[in-house]
Amino acid sequence: LYARSTCTKVLYTTVPDSMRPVRSKMPPKKTPAKSKSSLKDPVKVFCRIRPVQNDNDVTCMKVLSPTTISLSTSDVGSNHRVGNCKEIQYTFKHVFDENSSQKDVFDHVALPLVENLISGKNGLLFTYGVTGSGKTYTMTGDLRNGGIMPRCLDVIFNSIAPFQANKFVFKPDKMNGFEIQNEADALLDYQNKTYSVKALRTPLRKNLSDPDLTQRTKDVTRVENVDEDNTYAIFVTYVEIYNNGVYDLLEEIPDDTIRNKQLQLKIVREDANRNMYVHSVTEIEVKSTEEAFEAFYRGQKRKRMAITTLNAESSRSHSVFTIRLVQAPLDSSGENVLQDRKAMCVSQLSLVDLAGSERTTRTKNTGQRLREAGNINNSLMTLRTCLEILRENHLQGTNKMVPYRDSKITHLFKNYFDGEGQVEMIVCVNPRIEDYDETVHVMKFAEITQEVQVTQPLSQKLDFGMTPGRRKVNQLFKQALVAKMDDRAKGDGPNSDGIGLVYCLGGQFTSLEFTEPSEDHVIKDIISILEERMNKKNLLLKDNTRQWYEFRNKLIEVEKENVLTTQGNRILQATIQQEKQKVTALESNLMSSEANVMSLKRKVEQREATCVTLKKELENEKALLSQQLLDKAKLRFMYSDKIAAYQEKSALEIQKKLKEQETEFMNHMKDQEHKLKKVKRILGKDVPTPLAKSTTNLYQMPISSEINNINAQGSSQNSKRGPAVCNPRHRRSRSAGDEHWLDHRPEAVVELGTVMQPNMKRRKSVTKLTDVKDVTGSKMSKYCLMTQEQDSSGELETRLYKGDVVPTVGGGAQVIFNDVETLKQQSPTAVPTRKRSLSVGDRKDVEAACAVALDGHKKARI
Repeated sequence: LYARSTCTKVLYTTVPDSMRPVRSKMPPKKTPAKSKSSLKDPVKVFCRIRPVQNDNDVTCMKVLSPTTISLSTSDVGSNHRVGNCKEIQYTFKHVFDENSSQKDVFDHVALPLVENLISGKNGLLFTYGVTGSGKTYTMTGDLRNGGIMPRCLDVIFNSIAPFQANKFVFKPDKMNGFEIQNEADALLDYQNKTYSVKALRTPLRKNLSDPDLTQRTKDVTRVENVDEDNTYAIFVTYVEIYNNGVYDLLEEIPDDTIRNKQLQLKIVREDANRNMYVHSVTEIEVKSTEEAFEAFYRGQKRKRMAITTLNAESSRSHSVFTIRLVQAPLDSSGENVLQDRKAMCVSQLSLVDLAGSERTTRTKNTGQRLREAGNINNSLMTLRTCLEILRENHLQGTNKMVPYRDSKITHLFKNYFDGEGQVEMIVCVNPRIEDYDETVHVMKFAEITQEVQVTQPLSQKLDFGMTPGRRKVNQLFKQALVAKMDDRAKGDGPNSDGIGLVYCLGGQFTSLEFTEPSEDHVIKDIISILEERMNKKNLLLKDNTRQWYEFRNKLIEVEKENVLTTQGNRILQATIQQEKQKVTALESNLMSSEANVMSLKRKVEQREATCVTLKKELENEKALLSQQLLDKAKLRFMYSDKIAAYQEKSALEIQKKLKEQETEFMNHMKDQEHKLKKVKRILGKDVPTPLAKSTTNLYQMPISSEINNINAQGSSQNSKRGPAVCNPRHRRSRSAGDEHWLDHRPEAVVELGTVMQPNMKRRKSVTKLTDVKDVTGSKMSKYCLMTQEQDSSGELETRLYKGDVVPTVGGGAQVIFNDVETLKQQSPTAVPTRKRSLSVGDRKDVEAACAVALDGHKKARI
């Protein structure tokens, strides 16, 4: 490199042709195909003990060394009674006690997996334990104490940040592979993706429940053995295995489907390289840890969580967060990605947070929680069975089939146990004495897992025989071109070509050895070389002096500019101070305004809550009112049928009684006739029959004077009074004039609205028969009794009982009823009632009607 310095400290560089990157594509020299290693390593199992939350809790675990713990307890059973004490020791790769930090766990467990990931190897990490043992905290942690997952992302991006490819250069092919695109196609896909997102939906606001990532403590660790001649891209996926079904937590689905947890079930398939993967899973390309966290929190909201007896936020599914690192070498120019899929290397790190094993006797789960616990325990049991068979195949040399397909969790990670990656496990335990039984099972599972031998993975990187360091050479070449363009733009005199003088006095001296006296040309050559060197030295001194003066002048100008800039900075600082004061005043006003707005919002929320409460109360009242109306209608319908049935029953009873009375009356009349016949024979003269047998004279009402009644009652109190004797031959002369009517009506009578009214020209209206003369008067020849009642259909029915007033032998009078007139009104829109056959029972009891009409005149009878 030939270079010179100027007063502006710009390095003008020219690169010889021998060091410029060759842009012609060299034929690749590929390494042989990857073969499985014959070396095997056991699964690394680590143990982490959760700190005791309550000081009163009794522990059953003690750390003996960094790799050994002892599990000791009495034969306590369920009530912790002291019995025969026994102690069991377990050995792990490393034991993290209660004082171990998240950083310690990451450095021992996950950092080697991240280094293998960057070097092209796969990795799998499980967290296993009972519910509430700290698995999720170990995997994710919090903002201040990040877990394994955020620290893995930090280390990866710290290591490959300068060498990341642009987005969409690596594009997933939906079949567990990737395609390589050039920069133009990648930019076109990026624009299409951006425009489609803007056209379809508005950008989603950040949820207030998400943690503030600016407060997160980052891990600054980085991996050193990063190949700078490769370009890298990071893709993340997040799935959960719930009830032995695989669901994509990053799938783009509507919000209502998310709220209802209606995620689409995914299928586990095998790709062309016989690697297991989740078909059509969403792979998101991320360029920083913050982008990966946004995807993680979006999937975390869809994850199945529930409250159980042992844990307030218990995972009801196995979650798998996968980090896929795609790397491909640069071409010979060191600028673009080599467009060859065979040169691409894809490695992945799967972080699995297994759901806790549960016992129903402790959790008291029922219904959906019980079903979830059963599926969790079945999947963990399948994992244990697979590990046991793998251990048996290794120890006994058998070749039994491993039942990977019995559970999705084992089927998905089948390749790791077959030697396609390194497998590690963190066993999280709770040292409380109450969890002793579950802890024993966890320790037994850890023992089995440590004895499983897994084939060591091989690196997937390929060597194409390209010159190393081509990326750095390309960057230096670009910097030199930029410096040369700047120098030409400034135009620095004769040296504006950007090459400048070569600070060198010349090549080496020629040989000064004289072999013969006649070799004078050697001295001449030396003289010419020295003269040339002297001239070159003078030229270089002049150029050096010129550059020194130019640098001095530039330095003076820079100093002047510095003074002016200092003065301007002071003025700007004063202005900034004033603006800060204004901003402080505006912030105070803004704070007060926000406080007012918040108070108004609270009031609005209270009013809305009150409105909602009142609306609910109104709806409840309406529902109650409608229910009451419905109940009333039901009661009305039910009792209407009962009333109709009761009326039918009463009618039958009245008909029966009426028949009995008719029979008794006929028998009595026969006795009377027999007695009259005897009297007739004794007297030898005709005696008129007291009661005609005409059907029109069935009902008679004799009414005598008060004196006759009193004498009759006094003479015979215990004997029944027979019918009054009348003179049927007594007839009022028709020539005496028109008939006179005695209109007997009750006081509370409803006015008749009928068109045709009873025809009574001469009448006397009374409401009560207070005087016998009202009937025995010489002018009264007709009697009319009015009754009103309600029929079965609720309509008003008016009846007029008509009869003739006939004087009796004792000086009184009797009424012989011979006609009944019925006046009835009915609405044309009324619902017709059930028709019944007309019977004798439908006729009203005249004796009862007369008794009501006469208002207690018990002396009148039929």
